[in-house]
Amino acid sequence: MDDSFYDILALHYDDLQINGDTSAWGPYIYGLINDHCKIKEPSVTDLGCGTGVVTNFLASKGLNVTGVDLSPDMLSLASSGDETGTVSWICADITSYEGPMCGCFISTMDTVGHITDPEDLAKIFSMVSDSLEEGGVFILDTTTKHHFEESLGDNVFYEDYDGFTLLWVNHYDKDEKINHAELTLFELTEDDLYERYDGELTARFHSPEEIEDMAEKAGLKKLAVYGELNREEPSLKDERIFFVFGK
Repeated sequence: MDDSFYDILALHYDDLQINGDTSAWGPYIYGLINDHCKIKEPSVTDLGCGTGVVTNFLASKGLNVTGVDLSPDMLSLASSGDETGTVSWICADITSYEGPMCGCFISTMDTVGHITDPEDLAKIFSMVSDSLEEGGVFILDTTTKHHFEESLGDNVFYEDYDGFTLLWVNHYDKDEKINHAELTLFELTEDDLYERYDGELTARFHSPEEIEDMAEKAGLKKLAVYGELNREEPSLKDERIFFVFGK
């Protein structure tokens, strides 16, 4: 598989998020920080920051923010959107990342789902617990059972976007809780031709019980659980669940 697929994917990653519009993410996460973090204007580490949608919004609010991601292409896009010029960008694997003490950790927009080994996810919880300042919070989202079994399932998706077309062939293994997506992306070139790129994405369904158990074993307390970008209890039809853990 050609690495160029992931270069192109980085350019369009935000378009592929559930419901497409990512503009609500920054304000939502900022609101959760203000409501649940006991530290005034905490430093924030965004684990798996991707294209920096949330990272850069938090920086625009005056917070001291660090964005961590394994993809140089994602970080390049993220840094180009940093209008404050204050964000620290770190290229690292978040399953082995060790940073300074921090008042708030976040991990959003499918990051947790793409960590397919539960032991690796448990390492992140342990690191966060060790590095989280007293009164700080860890905010993350997970995609739901409904999302994997019903919305994705064994379906085929075809979407036309501005400048590219995507074919998505999906298979979800209920026993293994692993989702496999075979993607074919056609990128419109300057010559009005389409260039083809092929790749795969793998994700895992981590149940709420598994998430809460990892947090508890790491020494974190559950402060709140919300539905998709709201302040209500999760429903069976939500595509995502948001967790707030504290120390």
